[in-house]
Amino acid sequence: MKRRARSGDDSRERILQAAAELFAQRGYAGVGVDEVAARSGIAKTALYYHFGNKDGLLAAVLERTAAAWIEAIRQTSSEAAGPFERLERALAGMRALLEERPWVLRLLQILALEVADEKPKVRATLQAIFRRAREAIVEGMREALGVDLPQADLIAKVVLALLDGISLGLHVDPDEINLDEAFAGLRRVWMLLAASHLSPAIMDTIEQSLTLARSPVKRGVPIAAAVRPRPSGGRSKSFP
Repeated sequence: MKRRARSGDDSRERILQAAAELFAQRGYAGVGVDEVAARSGIAKTALYYHFGNKDGLLAAVLERTAAAWIEAIRQTSSEAAGPFERLERALAGMRALLEERPWVLRLLQILALEVADEKPKVRATLQAIFRRAREAIVEGMREALGVDLPQADLIAKVVLALLDGISLGLHVDPDEINLDEAFAGLRRVWMLLAASHLSPAIMDTIEQSLTLARSPVKRGVPIAAAVRPRPSGGRSKSFP
């Protein structure tokens, strides 16, 4: 009995993997049940036994995809100690997902564009997946910083949007996407968003730096020196 159960679990997993890869490559409408069965090496009757129909298969694929994505966010960050290490682990998990299982985000993108408008249940499932992903990021930031970050959900939305853009770029024009540079940029944006919401005064310094960058500055005067805060009281000092 146990051997039969293991065999059933194995066949179910092979069908799910084959379906996820095919849906990510050609979309939901472009893939038939016969192709999924052929790719998995499992009889079509087994597919109907496990999932009922193609929509049932899609629902199971989405749940499996969500689990893989959210686990990549949660597990890597929870294993780290300090806040910066947690951030590095979370980014490493996201990058590993793009490099090792690129079909995960690609599948979500394709289904959002192709199926969500026609199938309300799929749209609701996708919304729940992205909500869970945001919650995982918010939870990670809370655990790392020890405080509830203001507008943490907004920060999580921006992080996921940037990750989605990197994934799409890899699919459309992989030669133009350098993952080291892309994730270094994502790291900077994430840290800036977190820091600016914890200490809004940081944005004043950044705005001053950008303003000075567009205006003439004396040679030999670093921008960082030029934006030093003015002393309290009295006239502002001139800098050499």
